[in-house]
Amino acid sequence: MPDKEKIQVIHFHNGGGGGTFIVVKNLLKFSTNPAIENHVIYTINKKLTPHFEIPFIEGAASQQIFYYSPKWNFYYTCRQLAKLLPDERAVLVAHDWLELGMVSNLGLQNPVVQLVHGNYDYYYELAKKHERSIDRFITVSPVIYTNLCLQIPQRISDIHYCRFPVPEVVPVNKENEFLKIFYCVRRLDDENKQFQLLPQINSVLKIKGINVHWTIVGLGMELKTVEKLMGQDIGVALFSSLNNEEVLKLLPAHDLFILPSLKEGFPASVVEAMKAGVVPLVSNWEGATDELITDGRTGYYFETADVEGYATTIAILNKDRSLLKRVAVDGIKKANDLFDPCLNTKNIENVICEASTSCLFNKRPIRVYGSRLDKWWLPNIITNELRRVNY
Repeated sequence: MPDKEKIQVIHFHNGGGGGTFIVVKNLLKFSTNPAIENHVIYTINKKLTPHFEIPFIEGAASQQIFYYSPKWNFYYTCRQLAKLLPDERAVLVAHDWLELGMVSNLGLQNPVVQLVHGNYDYYYELAKKHERSIDRFITVSPVIYTNLCLQIPQRISDIHYCRFPVPEVVPVNKENEFLKIFYCVRRLDDENKQFQLLPQINSVLKIKGINVHWTIVGLGMELKTVEKLMGQDIGVALFSSLNNEEVLKLLPAHDLFILPSLKEGFPASVVEAMKAGVVPLVSNWEGATDELITDGRTGYYFETADVEGYATTIAILNKDRSLLKRVAVDGIKKANDLFDPCLNTKNIENVICEASTSCLFNKRPIRVYGSRLDKWWLPNIITNELRRVNY
């Protein structure tokens, strides 16, 4: 049973894993505020994920699964989800659309905090659509903070920039004959992650007479396909999926971390790599990581699809191992200074506690989502059947 004397904090997650899940997991793991009791509700689209296994999260007082169907009347979905909330005092920490839709469409009076995880229109649109139902906004990078302030200037006082918590990673002394490069994404076929650049970079390196070892993590391709694309004859390891703990065990043995994505918010994976003493080679995502990565000192930036640039920098670091070590050491210090897990968790929880005592009152229902079949008065059995027949 929830402790009624504590602030009940409910985190919602869609079960998809990735960086958002890592942030939630670390927030609960490093929470030391005795006034807070953390809970997690997984909102699972049962058409996409018929069976979901609850992951272990240290620090979670409870974890629940909410299965829903996209064919349901959205008001029915919202009412069913709302039944899992302890009361109107519970602080709802929103990471995606469904929980925000519940609050807006039902006009729930709970304090609401939105974590804005990415520098994408998707997250800004969520903030704008549900602005009258959200009490505080937490952004995870300076760029996201600035852009959100421009999107909803009337709410600047409620928008906060808080770095997320990242656990300590112990670097190791390594003298790899061949540089070891780490690439980790959820899916290799995600166009935004630009996996297709890796074979091109590897090809240029071979022309330069440089062999490297690649560790590639991601769903969507088989090892034979990856090996064929990479043209690799000395070392490529493919892991379809690793949990965060497994990634953190593998990382320190590597020299370089490469993430040539077209767009990112503030990837936790980059911080983890730097804490592990692995030098990041990344795109310059509109300055999102400028406070962490100084080009040539704590990591390296590249223009989108700059295959030659990546290969040239890898060749330089391969030849000058003292430079590689110096950049890695400076990166370790920078990442540890900025991403202290306990301090950053405390800063985020301060915003959550603030929201719990100064929330917006008299929130009115706002129909943000729904079609003609999504009416508060329409029985779900009718909506579900009509959609089943017609779609």
